[in-house]
Amino acid sequence: MRAPTSAHGPHRPPGDGEDGSLVTEYGLLAVVAATIAGVLIQWATGGAVVDLFNALVDRARELVGA
Repeated sequence: MRAPTSAHGPHRPPGDGEDGSLVTEYGLLAVVAATIAGVLIQWATGGAVVDLFNALVDRARELVGA
């Protein structure tokens, strides 16, 4: 009798060690996403958005000669 197979290869018994690594990967992804979001929030609330907008307006004025 053959072992059951699926589209991903032979059937693996439960608890083969792969389940924990997937949870760890998603956990690390959540930590990285939260860190990036925190950095962006700090950057935006620190006046950087206003400074960036002012720099863009100044550059546009230079280009049109105003």
